[in-house]
Amino acid sequence: MSEQPTSLYGGQPERPKPKAPGLLDQFVGVFTSPVDLFQRLNKAPSWGWALGAIIVGSLIITVIWGLKVDVDEMLRPILERNPQLQSSQIDMAIEMQKKFILPFSILAALFGPACVMALVGLFYWLIGKGLSEAEAPSYPQALSAAIVPSLVKLPFILLVAIICLMRPIGGLTPDKIAPTSLGFFLHVDSLKLQALYYSLDLFFLAEAVLAYLALRYLMRLKPLGALICVLVPLVLSIGLRVLGAK
Repeated sequence: MSEQPTSLYGGQPERPKPKAPGLLDQFVGVFTSPVDLFQRLNKAPSWGWALGAIIVGSLIITVIWGLKVDVDEMLRPILERNPQLQSSQIDMAIEMQKKFILPFSILAALFGPACVMALVGLFYWLIGKGLSEAEAPSYPQALSAAIVPSLVKLPFILLVAIICLMRPIGGLTPDKIAPTSLGFFLHVDSLKLQALYYSLDLFFLAEAVLAYLALRYLMRLKPLGALICVLVPLVLSIGLRVLGAK
């Protein structure tokens, strides 16, 4: 029987570290075999390329939407519901927004995803310290669990960009353009209920399911820990959207 090769100092050679799945593997994996993908990321966390893809996608949709949206149609109904604003003030506010909406939206697309994902990853990591099935997960694992599931929304971004290019969108915001949410098909008088319906989006819910799988198989959290990590950001996101509807 042949002897196993040893290192220079007489010990067993170190096993090569598992190779992290690339961006294409991650994108395909979230649709075809998410559990297998997240098990691979558990051994070799990777999030940089996924975050870059999300930022690029956000920039594309932001620029296309910003060039096509009718700011007056989007903001005037909201401003007119404020009895403290006069007509001249509304006109001035809209003119100001027309100048700054695109650059501010680009800045938000550049830095917003990274900041949000970092906070979500921190939340996952802290919960993982107390509700892990094995050893506490690392922060890179938490970042991977926070970011990689968001790749499922890239087709939504592409769909919205295509719709924006093909037809007028009036004053619609990006979340109201594609027929992927309940709000696209149901229209009610209550603004807050309408905001809730728009929150029930196919891709948004798919991301939540993938996040749960990532928390279970990438970070190895207990079911309770995974549910807490999914439900808290989900409720906060929907709640802020509903409360901000006016």
